[in-house]
Amino acid sequence: MTEEDSTGRRIDRRSILRYAGVGSAGVLAGCTGGGGDGGDDGDGDGGGGDGDGGSDTTPSPTQAEEADTETPSPRSGGELTVGFEAELTGLDPHRTSSVVSWVVVYNIAEGLITFEDGQPVGRLAEGWEISDDGLEYTFTLKQGVSFHPPVDREMVAEDVVYSFERMNQEEAMGGDLAAMESVEAEDDYTVTFTLSEPFAPFFNFLGRVPWVVIPEEAVEEQGGELGDFQEPVGTGPFQFDEHQPGNFLRMTAFDGYREDLPYLDAVRVRPVPDADSRVAALRGGDVDLARAVPGRSAESVRGDSNTSLLRQKATGWAQIHINCSVEPWNDPAVRRAVAHVIDRSSIVEAGVSGFGTAAWQPYAEGSIWNFDLGDSKRERDVEEAQRILEEAGNPLEDRTLRFKTNTRYAIMESTADLAIAQLRSAGIDAETEVLEWGTQLNDFLEGNFGAMAFSVPFKIDPDRHYYGFVHPSTNQWNKYGEEQPDAQEMYDLVARGRTETDQEARVEIYTEFQKLVNENVPWISIARTDDLIGLRSSVQGYESWLLPYTRYWTMWKDE
Repeated sequence: MTEEDSTGRRIDRRSILRYAGVGSAGVLAGCTGGGGDGGDDGDGDGGGGDGDGGSDTTPSPTQAEEADTETPSPRSGGELTVGFEAELTGLDPHRTSSVVSWVVVYNIAEGLITFEDGQPVGRLAEGWEISDDGLEYTFTLKQGVSFHPPVDREMVAEDVVYSFERMNQEEAMGGDLAAMESVEAEDDYTVTFTLSEPFAPFFNFLGRVPWVVIPEEAVEEQGGELGDFQEPVGTGPFQFDEHQPGNFLRMTAFDGYREDLPYLDAVRVRPVPDADSRVAALRGGDVDLARAVPGRSAESVRGDSNTSLLRQKATGWAQIHINCSVEPWNDPAVRRAVAHVIDRSSIVEAGVSGFGTAAWQPYAEGSIWNFDLGDSKRERDVEEAQRILEEAGNPLEDRTLRFKTNTRYAIMESTADLAIAQLRSAGIDAETEVLEWGTQLNDFLEGNFGAMAFSVPFKIDPDRHYYGFVHPSTNQWNKYGEEQPDAQEMYDLVARGRTETDQEARVEIYTEFQKLVNENVPWISIARTDDLIGLRSSVQGYESWLLPYTRYWTMWKDE
């Protein structure tokens, strides 16, 4: 048996960071209102522009100076008002697929593990053991962990069993738990997962925000089905208080939390979809924290003596998703040609004001998952695009390409707008279809699109980026059917990536997969974008994390 305690000390931090593809999960930028380096948002299995890869761990002079600045001691009390970029799309953690909802869930409910500085650490788990064959994971739970009212009892192993059995429904986690043969409570504080076959991403997946432990009685009280659980009860530092959809959600400090946290009495979440209005609310003092500050507003926030700006690198991956079953996108020549028309750098400049980098894959150069495509990558080359189309018999003649997008997320809007402008300049007719964000997200999940400008948060494990996009056992967002070139090989590669536990072998598998993605273009990678957060100067204790989910329990107001 191999053993790890809750600190995860036997795991080398540098190797984990390199494995994940992030060197610095959060980078402080201009917190005194000036200086610093210069992002847009991060939203769910749908949403937002979340990075240049974050592989640079060397602080800038501004960062170094600020690191030496004396930080005020935490002060208890007060309510933090947060401006969200979108309305919550649900609060059942096992059902929702929007990051704005996950941010709330992350502060109310907890999973077995999380990641700190790239290392796995226990959240509800005190420690764990993993069998040598990778088929058995045994977790020792922390004792004295309480559920929020009205449940108001100790969390035990049976709650873990219930939660994971609930998650193990196709409409909840899809195929993510397909390898889980059983989950059993050995006693009140020991739970064992048995897998039917090795599943390489399993441990990393345990740190995902939706993989949380909730009490059965609270779910049953609200209807019992997936999606019914809209007043979540968890074990986290905050508890649900009130939600008025379209107006606000309020969560209050959980007095029974096992640690001397949180400092705040409450957090009030306000949806402010218009980015300019959200920044104005921040500068005017109507909100204390603004998510998803657009890059164009960075200087106004950083230059205001009452506000500061935080930049978190590598939080998102923007792309053009393609439904490969819809004409004319089912023709590989069309996808290849369009990929050669797109000018990624111009999209980064327009969409996030340069807070990001053009990208042909989600992982940056510092990650082991990054594969250098070299001269083979499909960069802007209009002549090559026209040659591809001519050889294919001009499949876009008298056709109009349509790109779905929204105005909520600048990287998506700019991706669509600039893509159609670039296509038109190359003699290809194209247009956008602008949707409300919730409608677009639903269309993505339902496969109701031909092409869609989209963005997803950075994922630690490549399985989360690739498997659901192509494998037929899932919803297969890109509808990459068996008639498509190399389809079976691509299915086999992402399936092997799940069961292969040797890291070097997995790197080779995903390298081959990336080569086929570059060849057959089931989607078009556009950029890795950064996340910008605006804060009032009175707000202290913000801790950047590996992913774009804010930890409100470490924050306080110095006023």
